[in-house]
Amino acid sequence: MLNKLIWIFVLSIFMWSCAKEKEEDLISGLKLTGDKMADALVLAALTAPTCQFLTNENANTPFELGEGSISICSVVAASGSFSVKTSGSYEVSGNSGRQTLTSNNCNSKQFDFIVAFKDGNTELYSSSGGMNKQMTLETGKIYTIQSSGLADPNNYKCSGLAVSSHISAYRLNVKKL
Repeated sequence: MLNKLIWIFVLSIFMWSCAKEKEEDLISGLKLTGDKMADALVLAALTAPTCQFLTNENANTPFELGEGSISICSVVAASGSFSVKTSGSYEVSGNSGRQTLTSNNCNSKQFDFIVAFKDGNTELYSSSGGMNKQMTLETGKIYTIQSSGLADPNNYKCSGLAVSSHISAYRLNVKKL
């Protein structure tokens, strides 16, 4: 009997000490993976708006923003178009993509894949600047999304061998203020 009481006492102390363990999560009480860095990456991915991809197939169909925000991404050198349903103040931001050319026994070569947001020939925003920009966009206008900076991998060789190309997408965000 005394033996059972000692075991109950030891187990209760163990359970009490585990229950009192201080939590230092990103969001108290929420554990996604248990690893703080992995949790931060998961939360960042969940809070970033999903991308609508600009491809060669949908380049002739304008992206349209009603309320809220939109993110447009691409891994191809296609020009697209954009319009808004409501004239007003918008914030435009984004980041450049990256193209990496690689081959065995050679150093990689990298290029920035830049996206620009234009009104006719006037550049309103470029991801090369890296800053958010506030601007007035108007209903009925068609704005252009243009990319630049991709290299043709066929123009590069390493010790006479072809190189492979990997492209990470650029992102253009437009948010109604």
